[in-house]
Amino acid sequence: MQPSGSLFLPLAFRFGVSFGLAVLQLALPPDPLRPPQGETLYLLLLMGLFAECIWEATRSLRRTGSAFTTPSLPWVRFNLILDLFLVTLLVAFQGVDQERFATAYIIPVLASAFYVRIPGIVGVGIAASLIHATSVLLFTQGLLPPFGRSGALPDLEPSRISFIIGFAVLQVFAATLVVIPIRRHLETLRTTLKQSEATVDELSALYRRVFESMFSGLITIDLDHRITSANPAAESILHRPLETGSPIDGPILEDLTLKETLTKEYRFERSFTTAAGERRIIGGNVAPIRDRGGSQTGHLLLFQDLTDLKALEERTKLSERLATVGELSSELAHELRNPVASILGCAQILQQNEQPKPLTRRVLTILQRESERVGAIVSDFLDFSRPRPMKIQSLWLPALIEEVKASWETDARSQGLTLSIEPPPEAWILGDPVCVHQVFTNLLSNARKSLEGVAQPSIRIQFQKYAKNFEVLVADNGCGMTPEQLHSIFVPFSSSFREGTGLGMSLVFQFIQRMGWDIRIESREGAGTTVHLLVPEGSEPDQGLPPA
Repeated sequence: MQPSGSLFLPLAFRFGVSFGLAVLQLALPPDPLRPPQGETLYLLLLMGLFAECIWEATRSLRRTGSAFTTPSLPWVRFNLILDLFLVTLLVAFQGVDQERFATAYIIPVLASAFYVRIPGIVGVGIAASLIHATSVLLFTQGLLPPFGRSGALPDLEPSRISFIIGFAVLQVFAATLVVIPIRRHLETLRTTLKQSEATVDELSALYRRVFESMFSGLITIDLDHRITSANPAAESILHRPLETGSPIDGPILEDLTLKETLTKEYRFERSFTTAAGERRIIGGNVAPIRDRGGSQTGHLLLFQDLTDLKALEERTKLSERLATVGELSSELAHELRNPVASILGCAQILQQNEQPKPLTRRVLTILQRESERVGAIVSDFLDFSRPRPMKIQSLWLPALIEEVKASWETDARSQGLTLSIEPPPEAWILGDPVCVHQVFTNLLSNARKSLEGVAQPSIRIQFQKYAKNFEVLVADNGCGMTPEQLHSIFVPFSSSFREGTGLGMSLVFQFIQRMGWDIRIESREGAGTTVHLLVPEGSEPDQGLPPA
């Protein structure tokens, strides 16, 4: 059966045809040569059918709000019977020997395809054929009184009667054979539609359960910044009601949807204060909602309450900082113990009676050396724990490398070691002058220390130009490092060299990070070490020329 809101064809057909035939019969002039018999009865039956249509339409209007709504199956069958009666009345009044009017019998057959199953369609076709054949035989043989232009036709040949009946039956059954595949197709479509509706209902129910069961807040918003849906978790997290159709107002989420067109998803974090005065933190993602054509139709906000997580992160960071401070303090005390012990020993010797001058000079030398070592440790530790402000600027790379070379050559500890530097690119780089100099100084110092005992020591600096940055390589053929040493190279006080404070590579890493550089180290025990520095390219300053 069709949906209740569709037009019910048998009733609509009978309503229009009965009224139209009655009006047409009354409008036609009388035929003096062959006046129809039973015209009054014909009109009364037509008006009766029209009145029944009005009653049925009124009944449907009161029940469903529509005059031609599809009724229940018994009423469908009743209407098909009335349609067959109307067609029979029309054929009988116009003359059963006029085969052109018998074509009207296919209308109830066609209409039945939309409301009854295949056996019902075949039944309507058989009933139409039997009714027409019976009425033709009864009228032509004089077994029924004359009606309209139908009556006894003794001169009508049997072959003509057979043709009239056969032609009408052939039309009806041809219509029936055409309608049956249509009905099968409709039943298949109806079954598929019901299955699709059931699937959609299941998916809708699943979506609703997931939507309402989520612990994360989910809000969808149209392009007019009005809420189209919001799950209970969103209201709980935001501590406010979110009604469908209401604007997404307030400073918490409103600015997230100000962009009418989003090219991709992006993350956000917001803090707000509830009505109870409690500060909460939320974080999540904003993504565009698109239709099948790819046009944006709104926004999707998925977010969580991060208040407890942020508090846990702060506590974790505090614990890590305290642990780091304790570890650094322990390492610093360990590094200071030896020079302090030497200083105390020298002080005790000097407090004794007058000592020989050679011993005194030796004690003073030890005091100076250990004091300088303590000073270097404290200085590097302060640089590491309290970094000075950075001043990032464009630096002329050839001049910078020249300064590094000059420092190397004036360092007494570098005597006998050759620093091989390939010609640097004539370009500007970005960095802090002091930090850049200290990075290269510490790297070269470690390279120098690693060459102790090497037969043919070698240290070299090389350059590689890329699209928007440079790679500077500082390589040596020294002792190299084990995988364990390479893993902990940036950890404070993890140096394996006897000389130094143990903070050099930690400071290098800190400077590299703060200047926006990158560092990568390759090393193999007994095969040397290569440090890769990725340096961003700078631009030439507005004033002055590059150094010569």
